[in-house]
Amino acid sequence: MGRKDSRSRSGSAKRRGPHLTLDRLPRIIALLPMQDAARAACASRELLQSWRHYPELKFSAKTLAMDGQHNCIQGQMDSYIKRIDIALQNCTGGWVKRFRFELQFFHELSAHHINHWLDAAIPGIEELTLELPRDDKMKYKFPCKLLFEKGCSIQSLCLYSCAFHPDQGACSFRNLKRVYFSLVHITTEELWIFLYNSLSLEHLELGFCHKIACLKIPCTLQLLNFLRVRRCNMLQIILPTVAPNVETLFLMSANEAGIFYPLIFQPHGRFLHLKYLELVIVGPRNYGFGYQYTYLVTFLKASPVLETFILHVESAKEPYPLVINPKYLKNHLLPEHCHQSIKHVTVTGFCHTQELVELIFYILENATSLQCLTLDNRIRGFEKDLVACITQDAGTCDYQEWWKNFGAKEIILHFFRRESYPKSYWDAYCSYVAIRKYIIGRVPSSVELKIYQLCLLMKLYPVFQR
Repeated sequence: MGRKDSRSRSGSAKRRGPHLTLDRLPRIIALLPMQDAARAACASRELLQSWRHYPELKFSAKTLAMDGQHNCIQGQMDSYIKRIDIALQNCTGGWVKRFRFELQFFHELSAHHINHWLDAAIPGIEELTLELPRDDKMKYKFPCKLLFEKGCSIQSLCLYSCAFHPDQGACSFRNLKRVYFSLVHITTEELWIFLYNSLSLEHLELGFCHKIACLKIPCTLQLLNFLRVRRCNMLQIILPTVAPNVETLFLMSANEAGIFYPLIFQPHGRFLHLKYLELVIVGPRNYGFGYQYTYLVTFLKASPVLETFILHVESAKEPYPLVINPKYLKNHLLPEHCHQSIKHVTVTGFCHTQELVELIFYILENATSLQCLTLDNRIRGFEKDLVACITQDAGTCDYQEWWKNFGAKEIILHFFRRESYPKSYWDAYCSYVAIRKYIIGRVPSSVELKIYQLCLLMKLYPVFQR
């Protein structure tokens, strides 16, 4: 009996497992998504107490139980405002570190309510997100003074669709490390004041801030290592003012493409720490810009430790010739500069422009450590739209039937070259031909070449060679 008792006691001890103390429960609950943590709080009093210490509080259409509504129905706003007020009153003890106000559905929300919520939320928090309706005519002015008052410990600030006007007087955003502005009304001078007083800033993202004409990065931002700029339409100057310690750079704007080339006149070594570069060329969309791709070589020369280069391009409005004349392919890009750090190069939206092909030549000849070259000329929805168009044109309901009957005949040439056919499909095929004829043969055996195109283009290639 003694042996059985000892065995049963030892077995039950094994089944119990480790005992969780009450001080560990809040840490575990904090790792769960908010919805899962709220559900767990219904299981016991201990978990409910841990839920009250949850470090994040989010106000959105989902958390306010708006039943899938994307706009606040007239007459219900007071009810939702009261819910937010009660939730903020219950946040005592300084446990909440992340506040997210996703209020895109609150049209005509008064600034009085927003100021009241921010006053209650900001003390002691580390991350703040404020998203307001995009179509709000009266842009809410964010109270900048809250960020440099005593007790403010915000390290991450995300603002969407509001105004941000820092004063020229004494102000210090000493704790800010990450900033994201989207659809924020802020001028060039105001942005300079803000950045000049944000000495701890490490991560900066600007999107759709159309009042910024010139991005000036103060030399005092020695910790800034990530910069992303997207579609700031009035922005004219970025590159000559980038902070020297930036390691990751993403640029996308309707006008930025036109200002890449002046770098050829700038001294080398401007981006001494840049390791990741991603450029999105969306304009100016004209034929003339096709001759400026090779000016990006100067950008590469100015980045001695660059490891990853990603270029997204769009075709110009005017058509490019299908056949690239090898006689005019410049070898100006002779091995005059050795890029020992570049390992990965990706070009999406690859088009059959002579200058872009020359840029690829230069990279293949001068990037001595290149490991992978990726060329992608796919178009979203290409194959689906093409099959639908083909089946309608040929009077068949099955793509395989069409390919069997017409796929290897001259009818396909007429189908592609007719004026009514979308130009983008023809451009995708021409780009594929350029890769096959001019680039594949130049890729060293030590470099992995990845080509992303549609399977249909590979089938069409022999037909077009006739």
